Amino acid sequence: MIKAQNGAPVDLLPLDSRPSSDRLTVHAAPEKSLMPHDLISLYLPNLLLILTVFSVGVASPGPATLMIMNVAARQGRAAAVILSLGIVTGSMIWATVAALGFVAALKTSVLFFTALKTAGGLYLLFLSGKAFLSARRASETDTAPAAPAPVSVPKQYLRGLLLHLTNPKAPLVWMATLSVGTGQAAPPTFLFTAIALCALAGMLIFIGYAVLFSTRTAINAYQALRRPVDLVMGLLFGAAGLKILTLRAN
Repeated sequence: MIKAQNGAPVDLLPLDSRPSSDRLTVHAAPEKSLMPHDLISLYLPNLLLILTVFSVGVASPGPATLMIMNVAARQGRAAAVILSLGIVTGSMIWATVAALGFVAALKTSVLFFTALKTAGGLYLLFLSGKAFLSARRASETDTAPAAPAPVSVPKQYLRGLLLHLTNPKAPLVWMATLSVGTGQAAPPTFLFTAIALCALAGMLIFIGYAVLFSTRTAINAYQALRRPVDLVMGLLFGAAGLKILTLRAN
């Protein structure tokens, strides 16, 4: 026992052997949670990158844009807009599948991937055949094309939906798009925010094409050049169909 200067005894027992009431408890400082502005500054650059990659891909020529152009010139603006909404819906379905992490599992299913690419390739070849048939009919008659038939909303919507759901490249592209700059720890909120913004961008771009190619100028140009335009459409649809049929998962 050691005494202090005033003669009082000083307890030198180890800290762990003292009663719990005498112990000094040190609490670690809680980690600071990220505030909304911190989350924005952290994920905004990656979000903009994903949106840019998606928008460039959507605006680039492909089966979807070709079909919208064709329908807009032949059947009018309303039909093309409805078709666009079906295409965007199909794209968002694949985006959700990719965000939930199912695409990697689907890639390993040879049966699923083969069935998907076969359906998608044959559908594009079917569209190619229809375009060639339209070109043949245009060369056999000099009469003006008939007025567009009344728009069937379910039919046009399903056409756009099936076009995208049967495209085996769509889930692979979405998986690559969502992984751009996100690393392995992107929260679900970020992924689904990206999907929602991409859906909005897709609607704006596709509906913009529908409006552009359904103007009177575009329709008159199509009617004047119907046969060569349909031939080009047939070739492009056919090339896309063959490319999908020969697509490999890896």
